[in-house]
Amino acid sequence: MMNFYKNQLKKNKDLLMIYKSYSFFGSVYRFLSIVVSPLFLKFNPNLISVFGLTLAIIGFFIGIKDTENIQLAIFIFIISFVIDYSDGLIARYQNKTSFFGRFIDGLFDIISIGLLHILFIKFLLLKNNTFFDLSFYFIILLIYPIQHLILDRFSALARWCNEIDKKNKIQPYLRSIFFKKTTLFLLDIQHLCIWVTLIFGTNISSNLLEFYLMVSFLTSIFGILLYIYFAKKFFSNRSNKLDNLE
Repeated sequence: MMNFYKNQLKKNKDLLMIYKSYSFFGSVYRFLSIVVSPLFLKFNPNLISVFGLTLAIIGFFIGIKDTENIQLAIFIFIISFVIDYSDGLIARYQNKTSFFGRFIDGLFDIISIGLLHILFIKFLLLKNNTFFDLSFYFIILLIYPIQHLILDRFSALARWCNEIDKKNKIQPYLRSIFFKKTTLFLLDIQHLCIWVTLIFGTNISSNLLEFYLMVSFLTSIFGILLYIYFAKKFFSNRSNKLDNLE
């Protein structure tokens, strides 16, 4: 176990620095994942991913059944966030990294955050403590997965272009290059809302849930516009070449 800690702390020393590779809360979750990962050393990394999703589903149903339990639900979601970092650590430690692991990890992340959005929206609607109506929250629920669909579509076409034109390569994931600090800052704002609600409860911070959803909406819109802009910029002059090769 001690060898695992030394190995991981050495490998992740730079990643644990705030805003180097992760947001502040991303760094916190990564550090906590290093602490708990030895519990999963004998487990398949994909099973750890399934376990993280299972925790999110449990937290969701606890909160949906009784919104008074929303703090407990949020606590379970936070544990699932930590586990989300553990599966990758274990995969690299066991030398079992795979694209399937990446696939289910990303898919489970989208599902988990979607469930958290639904939970917060139900709480706000039941408490009648919301500035927005149901239609706006429905848009929020739709826009989050749409953002990821556009991102995946862009990255797939970028890789396709890169196979054909190896000289003028396109970066598949733009937010790691453009507006990285802005994206990380928006993620931190969202997780700050989650932690404040966990610590102080909804009597003090119920409006923070609405603010969280608004930031999530703006982050998704920002991501969608970013990828549409660069899709127009990068793909417009390559479409004919690709069509001719089909």
